[in-house]
Amino acid sequence: MQCLECGTELEHVDNQHLLGCCSLTLHEYAIRHHLPLDLLVKREQLNQVDLAADYPSPQRGMSERARAVLRGLKWGGVMEKEGAFVIIPGEIRRLDQLLWDLQWLREYGFRFRQEYRYSDTTHRVVAKNRLKAPVENLAQHADMRLSPVPPPDFVLSLAVLIAHVGELQGDYLFLQFPEQSAGEAVAIEASVHGIMFKELDAADHPNGQLLRTLTRADTDRLLTLVSESLSEMPGALDRFRQQTPEVTVSKELVFDAAHFITDHPSKCSNLHGGRYLLQVKVKDRVDPSTGCVVDYGYLKRVTAKQVIDRFDHHNLNYTTAELAWRSSTEMLCVYIWEQLIDYLPAMVELQLYETTQSWCNYSGPTLETYQQTGSDGLMTHFINSKLGESHLRNLIQEKPPTFEVVAKSQR
Repeated sequence: MQCLECGTELEHVDNQHLLGCCSLTLHEYAIRHHLPLDLLVKREQLNQVDLAADYPSPQRGMSERARAVLRGLKWGGVMEKEGAFVIIPGEIRRLDQLLWDLQWLREYGFRFRQEYRYSDTTHRVVAKNRLKAPVENLAQHADMRLSPVPPPDFVLSLAVLIAHVGELQGDYLFLQFPEQSAGEAVAIEASVHGIMFKELDAADHPNGQLLRTLTRADTDRLLTLVSESLSEMPGALDRFRQQTPEVTVSKELVFDAAHFITDHPSKCSNLHGGRYLLQVKVKDRVDPSTGCVVDYGYLKRVTAKQVIDRFDHHNLNYTTAELAWRSSTEMLCVYIWEQLIDYLPAMVELQLYETTQSWCNYSGPTLETYQQTGSDGLMTHFINSKLGESHLRNLIQEKPPTFEVVAKSQR
C-alpha cells in the first residue's frame, strides 16, 4: 500500500506513520483521500479493549485551568461514563479542539484514543476520537461533582462550555445543560457581567435546561467576554465569527385538525377538518464546525412540542383564544410564527397547506422586533382587556320596545 501523502510503500498506513509523515491521523487521512476505513484499519485494531490499569494516575494538585476546563465540560454534559472510563467524545472536524482540552486534562490522567469499531449495525468500520480517563481518577476530586458554585476562572469555564455545546442561530446563542442547576449557576454568574438569558421549553434532557441569550446585544456581550479564551482554542472562535455561506433549510410536519370559521357566509362555518402540512424554513450561516445551519432533530422537536402536539387531533377554535374567532390558515401562520420565533430566531418563512390546492406563506417579524412589539394586534382582539369598554355597549342594555297585545274579541 502506498501512502498518498508521501508516496512511501507500506504494508499498512497507520497513525504512527502518518503522524511522522504529515501529522494527520488515520481518520483524517481517510477523509482527505475519501477512502473507507475498512480498507485501512487492520483487523486486530478493531474493537480493542482498554484497561484502566494502563492509564496514569492523576496529579495531586490540579491547576486552576485544568479545573476550569473540566467544569466547563461538566456544565455542558460533554463527559460520559463508559464502563471503567470517563469519556470526552470529539468530532473529527474538531480534533484540535479535543487536543486543546487534553493539554489541560492530562493532569487528571486523560489520554487521547482513536478507536476503530465494527458492528453488525453499522456494517462498516467507524472511528471514534475521544479522551479517556479511569473513573476512579476523577472520583478522587470534587471537580467531578457538579456544584452550583462556579470555579474561580468562570470566564474560561464559560468559554469551554460555549466552544463545545454553543449554537448560534440568528445572532442568538443557545446553550444546552443536562442539569438545570448548572444552567442556573451559569445564568446567575453571567448576569454579573451584564449578560441575560431566557429559558426555553426545549431542553434535551428531562432534568436539563435550554438557555438562549435574551437579546442580540447579550450575544455580543457574551462573545466579547469569552473571545480571548475562545481564541486559544483551535477553531472555536470561527464557529461564531467566520463568514460562511447562508443556506435555507426546511422541515415538514403534518397534523390533523378540525375547525370552523365564525360568521363565514358559506360552508366553512360548519365544523370540518383535514390534514395540515406545515413547512418551517430557517436561513442562516453554515456552522463551520458542524457543516449545518440547524440540527433537523432540534427543528422537528421544537415544532412538534410548540405546535403539532397542541393542534393534532384537536379543534383549532378551542385550542387557544387567538384562533377561537378565525382559525384560517392566515391566522394560524401568524400564531405559529409567534410560538416558534423564540426557539428559531433565524426562521424566515412558514408555508402551511390546508389542502393540496390551498396554502399560505408567511414571513413574520424577527425575534428582535417581536421582543419590542409583542404579539400582533391581529391576534389579540378578543383577549384585549379593553374589549367591551366602548360606550356603544350601553345600547345593548336598552329596554326593548313594548307592544300592546290586543285581544281577538276587540279586533
